[in-house]
Amino acid sequence: MMRIWTTGDSAVKYQAFIDSCVNALFEKDATYDIEINLSEFIDGEEFINGTHSGLCTGDKRISTIEIATHGMYECGEEYAHQSFEIAGTIAHELTHARQFHKGQINMTDMVWKNNGKFVNCVDVDYDDQPWEVEAYAYEAILTDIFWGIVK
Repeated sequence: MMRIWTTGDSAVKYQAFIDSCVNALFEKDATYDIEINLSEFIDGEEFINGTHSGLCTGDKRISTIEIATHGMYECGEEYAHQSFEIAGTIAHELTHARQFHKGQINMTDMVWKNNGKFVNCVDVDYDDQPWEVEAYAYEAILTDIFWGIVK
């Protein structure tokens, strides 16, 4: 059984989109917990400059997703992300939750595990990491399919 919690002032606005993405990404009989927190900025010293829009941590049982509703220009001025950008970030991070659930990625190494193959990605640029390539692809697909329908 899938259990999903969302928190934040704008969470209800994205619930139908989240449900659609989860149904598309996870098997119907999947047992997994996902907590999604929407806030102005992602907490943590490494995110202090407001440049990160999303973060997913997890394992095979549970993932926690942090979504920033705002960003910050280099000059320090804040700006609000557009709704479709937030939806895209949610889809991207839900893809990472799926990867954690399937054991394709973990929090301890830079190895991509897929179809019985293990790829060491310690020297792979961010844009070429297989989990990011997949997450950006699903971000585009899921947002195109579901955001216009449910918003």
